[in-house]
Amino acid sequence: MAPPTKHSKPVYKTASPFTETKWPQTSHDDQATILDLVCTLIAPLGDHRKTHIIPSRGKKRKRKRKSQDEPTAPDTEARPPPPRPEIAKHLLIGINSVTRHLELRAARHSASVMPIAACKTETPSEQHSPGTLSMVIITHPKPSTSPAHAHLPTLVHLSTLKPSAPTQPQDKTTRLIPLATSTDARLASALHIPRVGALAIFADAPGAKPLEDFVRERVGVTECPWIDEAMRAQWKGTNLTTEHTAGKTQAKPKGKEIDAS
Repeated sequence: MAPPTKHSKPVYKTASPFTETKWPQTSHDDQATILDLVCTLIAPLGDHRKTHIIPSRGKKRKRKRKSQDEPTAPDTEARPPPPRPEIAKHLLIGINSVTRHLELRAARHSASVMPIAACKTETPSEQHSPGTLSMVIITHPKPSTSPAHAHLPTLVHLSTLKPSAPTQPQDKTTRLIPLATSTDARLASALHIPRVGALAIFADAPGAKPLEDFVRERVGVTECPWIDEAMRAQWKGTNLTTEHTAGKTQAKPKGKEIDAS
């Protein structure tokens, strides 16, 4: 922060007294290796989509003429596309899909005293526990500065908590991998979709063992110490920060110029 000057004004702001969430920092080389392994893993799904799935062009208003009102013969040569590759069952694509899955796991595995446990529902279609995610990849290097990704680090941490075992082996903990924003284009191209935003891979996905081993070795665990601090019900006080902003200098009045001649 720049030192105060003659015309600077102090601005007081309130900040959270709790410790901020910390997500792992990966090197550029590790990010490149992870991106290559992920693109190799999801390439069959992108090839299937590119070959057999016709991209949607949106809904358009159709104006049919009288000559076009006659029914046409159905296309008897159209065949259903082949089934998707097996890896498709072990992926979650998009921020919404990843968020819903993490919310469900967080509600299932959180302690009964946590507010999120009130979201638990035991519907017949949800009797089974949602699958464990080995990693969550987001295409933003700093999730806290992105409104679309800011909630994911906390959800990743909550989804791995269990009342009976608050701490579990790190090799079973879901890893959060923030990548550069430019990697979204490559992931979207590999999947043959417009954009990705977030991508989650289930544990023990077919063909993902080299990727999982590399991630568990090079990527750390997301830490959310503020959750334990908030559960202690202890007054943390008010956190005030002071910033100095440049004040406006008073402009000199403009007078009329007098012609000396």
